[in-house]
Amino acid sequence: MMITRRRLLAATVPAALSVWALAACSSSTESSTTGQNGPATAPLLTIGSLQEPTSYDPAQANEGHLAPVYQSVYDTLLKMQPDGSLAPMLATSWAASDGNKTYTLKLRTGVSFTDGAAFDSAAVKANVEHFKAANGPLASTAKAIQSVEAPDATTVVLRLSTPDPDLPYALSNALGYMGSPKAITSAGIKTQPVGSGPYTLDAANTVAGSKITMVRNPNYWGDKLPYDKVVFQILTDETARLNALKSGQIDAAILARASSAADADAAGLQHKPFEVNWEGIFFFDRDGKKMPQLADVRVRQALTLAIDRQTLLQKVYLGKGTLTSQTFRPGTKGYDASLDNAYQYNPDKARQLLKDAGAQSLAVTLPVTQVFDPAIYDAIEQNWKDVGVTVTRHQWGPGQPIPSMQRGDFAISYMSLSQYTDWRHVAFEIAPSGPWNPFKAARPELDALLAKAQTGDDATRADADKQINKYIVDNYWFSPLYRNESNFYYGKSVDVQPQSQQAVPSIYNYKPTAS
Repeated sequence: MMITRRRLLAATVPAALSVWALAACSSSTESSTTGQNGPATAPLLTIGSLQEPTSYDPAQANEGHLAPVYQSVYDTLLKMQPDGSLAPMLATSWAASDGNKTYTLKLRTGVSFTDGAAFDSAAVKANVEHFKAANGPLASTAKAIQSVEAPDATTVVLRLSTPDPDLPYALSNALGYMGSPKAITSAGIKTQPVGSGPYTLDAANTVAGSKITMVRNPNYWGDKLPYDKVVFQILTDETARLNALKSGQIDAAILARASSAADADAAGLQHKPFEVNWEGIFFFDRDGKKMPQLADVRVRQALTLAIDRQTLLQKVYLGKGTLTSQTFRPGTKGYDASLDNAYQYNPDKARQLLKDAGAQSLAVTLPVTQVFDPAIYDAIEQNWKDVGVTVTRHQWGPGQPIPSMQRGDFAISYMSLSQYTDWRHVAFEIAPSGPWNPFKAARPELDALLAKAQTGDDATRADADKQINKYIVDNYWFSPLYRNESNFYYGKSVDVQPQSQQAVPSIYNYKPTAS
C-alpha cells in the first residue's frame, strides 16, 4: 500500500502536539526570534557527546550516540518520528510489493547537496550502491538489496533477494543518509561531509577529540531547525559531562550512571524518564571459536545465574529500571511477559553447572569501558569469582567498544542496546548476518524460525518472533539484566522530545523554551 504524507500526518499529530526539544540556556534570547510559545530560533545549542565519528562517509555511519551528528549534515530518505513511526523526508512516499521484496520510493524535488549537486534517483542509486560496497558497521541492513533502479528522476525501485519487512526503518537510519554522489567516493568525505542536511560542518571551529561545530545550511530545503549553530562537545568522562551540565557549559547530555542522574536531579536539571535499552552480558562466541567453553549452554547458563541482577539494579541503577531476562521489548510481538523472570540468581546452581560442564577453572576476559559505571563491572566480576571464575579485564579506549565488539574481538562483553521492532531486533542481534552476531552463530532450528519471521504473514511472523525469543532465552544467547531508564538531561531553558529506539534524541527534537 502506498504511504502518503497526508496519512502519516494524521497518524503523527498526537506525537507532534507533545513535542519536547532542546535549546541553549545562555543564548536563547539574544539574537533570537520569538514565537507564541517561546523563542522560535536561538543562536546556539551545545550537546555533550560521548564520541565523535571516525568518518563522515555516510556509509560508515553508526547508530546510537552518533545519530544527531550525522543527522545534522545528512538527510535520510525516511524520517523516524519520536514515537518510532516513519514519515516522509527525502522520499515523499514509499510502497512495498512482491512480498516485501520490492520497495518503490517517490522522491522530493528541488533538493540540492551543499556542493551544488542535485538530489534525484541517480543520487539515491549511487548512495545505496556505495553503502553496500563500503561494508560499514550497518552494512547488513542493505544485505538483501539486489539492485537499485532509477526509472526516472523522482522514482527509485529497490529490488531485494529476500523479503525485508523492516527495510523502511533502515532507510531512516544509516542506509538512508544521502550524500552528494560527487563526494561519497572521494577521500575527503572522511573529514568533510557533503549532504543536504539542516547544517554543515564548520571545519575551522571543529577540533578533533574536543568539539564538532555545525552551522546552519542557508540553502536547506526544509523547515529550518531552531538553532543557528550546534556544537557537540566531546566529553568522554561522565563526571566531566555532569559538571558541564550543572554549570551550563553544555545544554544537554546523556548520563550513563544512576548516581550521576541523582546528582542531576538534585541540581534541578530536567529529565523525562523512559526505558529505551536492554542491558546485560552478550555471549558473542556461542560456538566456542575464541572461548571453547562457551559452546556449552551450561557455561552460559552458569555465568547468567551467577549474577545478582536484583542487587545490581538497586545498588548501581538505584532501582531505575525493570528486571528482565529477554531482549524483546514490551509492545513487540515477540515479547513474552513470562520470560522477564526466567533467570534467577542462583550461585549454587551456577557452580554445579560449571562442574558438570568441566569448566571449574573457567577464565573470562571482560572488556570494560568508562561509559558504564565501574560498579557494574566490579559487581559482575565479584559474582563470577564467587562461583570460581577467574576474570581478567581489558580496558577499551574512547570510541573502541562498538567496532571491537562487532569485529568479534571478545567472546563476552557487557553492553546496552536499543530495543527495536521485532524484525529489526532479530536482524541486528540474532541473525547470522547481524552486526551484533559477530561470530555468525547459527542453528538450523533457529534458521527456520528466522525465515518465518522474515517472510510469513502477520500471524506467522508474530508466532515466529515469540518462538525466537523463547529459543534465545532457553539457550542463553544473552544474559539480559534489566531495561534501564535513559538518563538524558537538559537545562531549564531547553526542551527535549525523547526518541523511540535511541538513548540520545535526534537532532530534530530540540528547541528553545521561554525561560
